[in-house]
Amino acid sequence: MRVGFAAAVFAGTVALGGAAQAQQLDKKQFNVVGTWNFLTNWQKLEQPLWATEMPAASNGAITGNIKSITEVNLKGTELLRLIRQGVFDVGAALPIYVEDGGAIIEASDIAGVAKDFKMGRDIASLWMPEMQKVMKERHGSMILATFPFPEQVIFCRGEIKSIEDLKGKKIRVQGTSQGDFAAAVGAAGVTIAFGEVVPALEKGVVDCGITGTMPGYKAKWTEVTNTLFRLPVGYTVGIWVVSLNVWNKLNPATQEFLQKQMKAHEDKAWKIIEEETDEGVACSTGTGACSVGPAAKLKLVIPSEADVKVREKALNEVVLARWAKRCGDACAATWNELVGKKYNLTAKAN
Repeated sequence: MRVGFAAAVFAGTVALGGAAQAQQLDKKQFNVVGTWNFLTNWQKLEQPLWATEMPAASNGAITGNIKSITEVNLKGTELLRLIRQGVFDVGAALPIYVEDGGAIIEASDIAGVAKDFKMGRDIASLWMPEMQKVMKERHGSMILATFPFPEQVIFCRGEIKSIEDLKGKKIRVQGTSQGDFAAAVGAAGVTIAFGEVVPALEKGVVDCGITGTMPGYKAKWTEVTNTLFRLPVGYTVGIWVVSLNVWNKLNPATQEFLQKQMKAHEDKAWKIIEEETDEGVACSTGTGACSVGPAAKLKLVIPSEADVKVREKALNEVVLARWAKRCGDACAATWNELVGKKYNLTAKAN
C-alpha cells in the first residue's frame, strides 16, 4: 500500500514538474517570413515547423504566423530591414539578401567551393562565428540555423556538351560569386529574380540559368530550356535569423527551446534537401522516378574530368580572388584559417 502511495506521489511530482517546465516558456506568436511557397523548403520544412511542430513541442506556447516571401511579395533585400524594424520577428534569409556585410555572408557558399552537401554544411558551420558577428552588429539579428537548397546546376537553352560551350552565353546567376564563376568560364552573369527567370529564358534575355535541381523543375525552367548541365556550383546556404530585440526579451527557457528546435530543424533540412537533389535531376530529365509530377525531357550532361578541372581553375584563379578583394585582407585571412586550411584552398586578392 505504501509503495503504491509513494509511486503515485512520485508520478504526480513528475507531472507537475513537466507542467512547470512547460509553463516556463513564454507564450509567443512569432511573425515569420519563409522562402518560396512552391518549393520543398516551404512545403516540407518551413511551414510545418512554425504552423505545427513548434506549437506541438511547446504545448501551444510557441506559435508562428508564417508567410512565404511569395505571399508577402518582398524583395529579398527588404527582409533584414523589416526584421530590424520589428515588422517581422524571424526570417529565412539567403546570402543575396544581405547588403551590409554581404561578402562575409556570401563566404558560406562561394561558387564552386563545396563539392557535396557534407562539405557545404561543414563550411557553413566553420564560418558561423563570422556570420553571427555581421548579423548581430550590422542587422540587429541572430542566426538560429542554416538550411540549404538542392545542388546548384546549370539549365540552358540549346545544346551544351561541356563547360567550353558556356563561353559567350548569358547566364542567370543568383549572386556575385556565381557571376564571378560565369565570368571565369567566359560567360556573362546576369542577375534576375527567381520568379522572372522563365520569361527571361523564353525571350532569350539569358541563355542559361543557375538554380537548384528541384527548384528548376518546380519553377518550370524545364519548359524553356533543353539541357541540364550537372556541374555543381554551390548549395545556396540560407540562414534563419531572429530579431535581437525579440530574442533578448525571451526568457532563458524559451531561448533554449527555440535553439533546440532549430537545431533539429537544421538537421532535417540538410537531409531532406540532399535527398531531393537527385530526384530534381530525374524530374527535369526523365532519367529516373519523379514523385512530384510528370518528368521533363531535358538532356542530362554529366561534366567530364576536363570540365571539373576548368571549374577548379576558375575557382582558384578568379572566384576566390574576387571574393577576397570584396571582403578585404583581414576577412580573407580569417576564411583561409577557418575554412581554406581544412580544404587546401586560399583566398587572396590579385
